[in-house]
Amino acid sequence: MQDSENPFAAATKRTLATAGIFFAMAIAKLGSGWFFGSLIIEADGLHSLIDVAMVIMIFLGLKVASRPPSERFQFGLYKAENLVSFGAAIAVGAAALEILFDALHVVRVPEPAVPILVEAGSVAGSYWVMLYLGRTPGMKLESLKAQGIHAYEDVLSSLVVIVGILGEWLYIPVIAIAAAFFIAGYILVQASSLAYKSVMVLLDVSDERVVADVKQVVTGVKDVLGVHDVKVRQAGPFYFLEMHLEAPPTFSVQEADRLADEVEKKIKQALPTVASASIHVEPGSFSGKWVIALFEAADGSLRGHAATAPYVKIVDERTGERIKVPNPAAETTKRRGLEAAKRLKQLGVEAVIVREIGEGMLSALKGEGIMVLYSPASSEEEAIDAFRKGELRPLETAGSN
Repeated sequence: MQDSENPFAAATKRTLATAGIFFAMAIAKLGSGWFFGSLIIEADGLHSLIDVAMVIMIFLGLKVASRPPSERFQFGLYKAENLVSFGAAIAVGAAALEILFDALHVVRVPEPAVPILVEAGSVAGSYWVMLYLGRTPGMKLESLKAQGIHAYEDVLSSLVVIVGILGEWLYIPVIAIAAAFFIAGYILVQASSLAYKSVMVLLDVSDERVVADVKQVVTGVKDVLGVHDVKVRQAGPFYFLEMHLEAPPTFSVQEADRLADEVEKKIKQALPTVASASIHVEPGSFSGKWVIALFEAADGSLRGHAATAPYVKIVDERTGERIKVPNPAAETTKRRGLEAAKRLKQLGVEAVIVREIGEGMLSALKGEGIMVLYSPASSEEEAIDAFRKGELRPLETAGSN
């Protein structure tokens, strides 16, 4: 699988590189701690070894998550990434407590210069790791976020160690203790948030933000009358969707299948992290949902030709409000279709009902995203009733049916 096809490829490579950096820092800390008799630096070296173990655990988890779906694991193993994120959050929290322990058990170092330089190198290395992981290309993974938080934690931890060495050397260890409590508290909040999010994903909690984004995309697709029962579950960086789509009642099975394919295509274009969308298409209803316009003759009937109608009646099916306005197409001699379409769009019209329409007007209305429906009846009330029942079909060519 190529990197472009595997969203975990870059993450696994950077995770492995991070493990090597943490291991080098652990050896430097343990060596300097032993040579200079600094227990606090030795403890920080052990902390770095724990970091190595945690990163290797995340690396293995990402390797498992990158496996494609199989007959047994039909939705893939993407949740392995969330599982290791939870484990990493626990490790981050435990390490935060270790910071407190280190600050409370400092011992004086006769010559602090070299140990401080080692810890300063650790600060620089951990900060680089944080930036390196944060700039990983592709999808944002929670496990990488956990590593980034932990790298930031290591920056703060090393600073606490430096302050502790200086504080003990200057006989004011209370400085290290105060700093450690502040930093550990901050890290525990971050670890708790990460662990909570990982558990919620493992329990298939719906993401309301994604649900809202999906509804916004779907309702903008032509011929979609409505969408409901949208269900979202997350696995790793991916989302799996289920929804009920409302199509015009007159749609054939082939037309409904085409609409479902179009909706899935639009969703994946707008939301690349959507791996799968299961769409159930059912007959919808226009009633109570749309703002419609009818080109009205002087006698109140439905005008034969839209461009020559003196008035436009606008009916808001949601509120029942009805208003009559002059036909924008009848008020000008140039670009009548474009002017009428823009004005109707400004008035919130979503569909127009006509008996006959020219090619220019039809193209202009469709260009503004307004559905054009043909009614054989001249009575406005009959046309509106047929609209509510879903009996009117979209008009695809100029003229009349």
